[in-house]
Amino acid sequence: MLYELQLKLDHDLPFSSLSRDFPKERIERWCNLLFDILEIECSNAEVIDAVENEIRRLARKLSAKQVRIRRYSDRSLEAIVACRCSVANSSIAMIESSDCIPIMPLTYSEGLEHIRFLAFKKRDLDNALRNLSKVSRDVNVEGKSINPRHSARSAMTISFDDFFRALTQRQLSALVAALEMGYYSLPKRITMSEIASKQGVPRSTYEEHLRKAEIKVLLALKPYARLGLASHPMNVAKLTDRSR
Repeated sequence: MLYELQLKLDHDLPFSSLSRDFPKERIERWCNLLFDILEIECSNAEVIDAVENEIRRLARKLSAKQVRIRRYSDRSLEAIVACRCSVANSSIAMIESSDCIPIMPLTYSEGLEHIRFLAFKKRDLDNALRNLSKVSRDVNVEGKSINPRHSARSAMTISFDDFFRALTQRQLSALVAALEMGYYSLPKRITMSEIASKQGVPRSTYEEHLRKAEIKVLLALKPYARLGLASHPMNVAKLTDRSR
């Protein structure tokens, strides 16, 4: 049996406090217990300086090594911070200590944390809820599903929807054709013009669909790629050297 739970938590753990200070800003968080990646979309350009300063203050408070803050526009930024999660200060660690699987990303808005997780046993789910209740003023179940087939395929950390929900049928068809016909092989087995001809569409039309599909998939992959890069042994070693 596979249980999937979606919760809204009201607590004072670190990133909820950041959201409470900036309730209108949407915060997404990915964590692998080595690094936290925060992506924040601000409601206006005036608030982004204050958000960045608060992230720096929060990192100092947690004694966390701050890796980088990067702005993508005058309203959005990404922060990578060495993880300081423990069962005392992180819902992710509490869930994992209960033998459950948190699903990234967590989101924060108006001071509340929204988190999804999987449990393969009812007692593990109940244990996770008990642990979260110890630090939360309110644990609101926003969604719950039970899969009797004991399969996590549709709800893994990197879900099908994360990558493909934004693609149109034509974009997805163009991407699959390129993959199956060897456009991405090394060496390349087919050209874009040849695929377009086989699909019966002009090259310019096929290229437009394929490029849009590539962009959407890569943008969906970005936070996971950033987490993987931050966790690469070479980068972990550099961070360790800087902190000495």
